Amino acid sequence: MTDHIAAFRRERDAVLDFCAQLTPAEWPAPSRAAGWRVRDVIAHLGSECHQNFGPDVVKVMRSRNIERLNDDFVARRADWEIDRVVGEFATWSSRMALAARATQPWPLGSIRIPIGELGSYPLRLLPSILTFDFHTHLRHDIAPALDKEIPATDGDRMRSILEWMLALLANFGASDRIWLDRPIGLTLTGTGGGTWRLEPIGRGRLRVLAGSDDRTAAEIVSAATDFPSWATTRTPWRSHGVAITGDAELAGRFLDSINLV
Repeated sequence: MTDHIAAFRRERDAVLDFCAQLTPAEWPAPSRAAGWRVRDVIAHLGSECHQNFGPDVVKVMRSRNIERLNDDFVARRADWEIDRVVGEFATWSSRMALAARATQPWPLGSIRIPIGELGSYPLRLLPSILTFDFHTHLRHDIAPALDKEIPATDGDRMRSILEWMLALLANFGASDRIWLDRPIGLTLTGTGGGTWRLEPIGRGRLRVLAGSDDRTAAEIVSAATDFPSWATTRTPWRSHGVAITGDAELAGRFLDSINLV
């Protein structure tokens, strides 16, 4: 069983440890998140924890453009002192870790909440969503931009991240794959990985099932730690040595349709 709260706490600690090592010259440096400085990325991570405890959470639920809304939240913090930016993240991520424990047990954890245009998801996924965001921004937007070593991860964190990403894949971007009429197998190897069957259930939506079988039209294999990068289109999937067996044309078209935020 994945300990989602422990995973969230460890990823929070990784962000704070990384921030503690940054020099004054590195904070205003451009990150690989378009239009955001390093300090803006940390401001975003702090704001998304903070917003769950105030009226901004309603804006997130009702949003039709999550990325633009995130830009607005970051803009509010554009002139903050660095200590205040890091302090907001440290304070509200800690409170989020405590509050998130209540989101895990049934029946509360099964209540579906809207997340703007991304769709509605079980409340229990909240810590996984944040772990994913911390992980992806730190490892793919900040560290490479500063030419710093990519922090290590672990099985709990990767399983938590992949759980959210597969839930998002099942619903978000469905209009771009309404053509898909055959199941596809996905295997993510290494730390926290696994195998899933992605089964079309109409209008581009998918049912994600553990394991795969010989009824899949194609099988896709990639490293689990590469998935957050290419599935969010930060890097092309073709640059990661993704292996395809079966219907390569179908699998390639499917991979080209994936763009998780």
